Amino acid sequence: MNAACAVQGCVYGLLMTITCHWLYSCMYREKMRSKFGLPAEPCCDCCVHFCCDPCALCQEHAELKARGFDPSRGWIGPPNAPPPHMPPTMFR
Repeated sequence: MNAACAVQGCVYGLLMTITCHWLYSCMYREKMRSKFGLPAEPCCDCCVHFCCDPCALCQEHAELKARGFDPSRGWIGPPNAPPPHMPPTMFR
């Protein structure tokens, strides 16, 4: 695990103590949606994470795996490599 991943995990854990962890994770859902051109359905990113953060995180993990990424490795890999092209799938 790299240092950036550990820091992100600590921030998320601290936000969990005040029940605001969903704010942090919804920012990453927005980044992923814009990167892959996914629609904001059935509602906005923050609503999805507020209502069921574990479900939203599982969706995002599955989406990354389906696109050929290995989420367990974090952001390790060539930074300029284009992601595999796939149609939007996360919110169906």
